[in-house]
Amino acid sequence: MNGETIELKTGAGRVYRCYVSRPKSAKAPGVVIGLDIFGFRQVFFDIADDFAARGYLAAVPDYFWDVQPNESGTFRGQYKFPTMVETTGATMAAVRTMAGCNGKVAVTGFCVGGNTAFIGAAQQGADAAASYYGTRLHTLLDEVDAIKVPTVLHIAEHDETYPDEERDRILAAVKRNPNISAHVYAAPHGFAHSHVDEAAGNLAHERTFQIFDKLK
Repeated sequence: MNGETIELKTGAGRVYRCYVSRPKSAKAPGVVIGLDIFGFRQVFFDIADDFAARGYLAAVPDYFWDVQPNESGTFRGQYKFPTMVETTGATMAAVRTMAGCNGKVAVTGFCVGGNTAFIGAAQQGADAAASYYGTRLHTLLDEVDAIKVPTVLHIAEHDETYPDEERDRILAAVKRNPNISAHVYAAPHGFAHSHVDEAAGNLAHERTFQIFDKLK
């Protein structure tokens, strides 16, 4: 691993873990990376290291710090979305002030992290956002008009976490906001990090970096 796990604090002073991977460049944009339902683990450290190699100060907060996994070892049905949002915002604020950050911070996330990325753009002052197959985007459509920064949504064609009708609602809703681009991939949920479809994942990442690289 390129980075290290440090401790950060929420606005209320609660301590949580955060993996931070630093680039070689002296001044770089930050990126906060949201976890999936399986939690704080190596695949996300690798993603952060990949971002660092591309010139970003990357941070992965453990926003499941206030809950325990269920019997299957995941946080499905256990997580507290307000905690996830609060922790994401606290991490964005911390990254902005870290040595080596140029003051710009993007937010991204996978699975449930795709939802926090969307809120990061709508409510928390992110400079750009990329949501990878957010599981609850169809419940967050009231936030569409609040997004004022470049935001890309990567959506599985037939996502196992919601019906196709909800996919269509998402696509229809975001069309009214020119800051949001949405792309559908003929690949499964998790295609860019866990159930990897290399072609789809590479195309999605290319689209993410098209907007994130403008923060450099």
